[in-house]
Amino acid sequence: MNLKPKNLNAQTIDALGQRIIEGHYKEGEKLPIEPELCDEYGVSRPIVREATKALVAKGLLVSKPKVGTIVQGKKRWNLLDSDVLSWVTQALPEGEFLDMLFEARLAIEPSAAALAVDKASQEDIEKIGSAFFDMKSAATIADSIEPDIRFHQAILDATHNDVIRYIGHTLHNALAVSISLTSWHEDIHKAALKRHEEVYKAIAARKRSAAEKAVRNLLLDSRQDFDKKFNDN
Repeated sequence: MNLKPKNLNAQTIDALGQRIIEGHYKEGEKLPIEPELCDEYGVSRPIVREATKALVAKGLLVSKPKVGTIVQGKKRWNLLDSDVLSWVTQALPEGEFLDMLFEARLAIEPSAAALAVDKASQEDIEKIGSAFFDMKSAATIADSIEPDIRFHQAILDATHNDVIRYIGHTLHNALAVSISLTSWHEDIHKAALKRHEEVYKAIAARKRSAAEKAVRNLLLDSRQDFDKKFNDN
């Protein structure tokens, strides 16, 4: 593998990270020594060192004195890191990744909507509404994906909780995958718009339990839509 990118450091991190997540290097194994990695990726030792340091920071590797650099298991990966999330998205079977994502969203987003009811400013609510109306006026289903992502992120932002905001923006790419896979048919898209409207109206009306329930119903419907598409294929 001979890398010739604009940014050799970033490309080496990307290539090595993907191969770890794909299982080319197994959990608990020592990473090959630097000269072997240099030959495999066609890069210098300093670049290999920088790549391994970066992957240690992302939880894919751990450096042990007198032992070497060891491959970490999935439970150690920093899945909130945008690179790791991207690699996992590409490596895992579509259904398995969406299962994990829906579980995470169900754990976070309904409670975030309830918190947004308490914390949102009028400007926050207007941003949520703007995203919804942009979804509604989109010319095609594909055009509605960006405002759909913006809608969910606006709710997380409206919590004014920096941890929740960070999670939301880190999951941007994963949200794009999730939404694109669950908005595949006109009837499903129309039903999803109605669910989004229920969420927006509940938050705007400062109805905490209604907002939480509306987001939960939206996500459960999306999960059902994905399962139908996945099973039909």
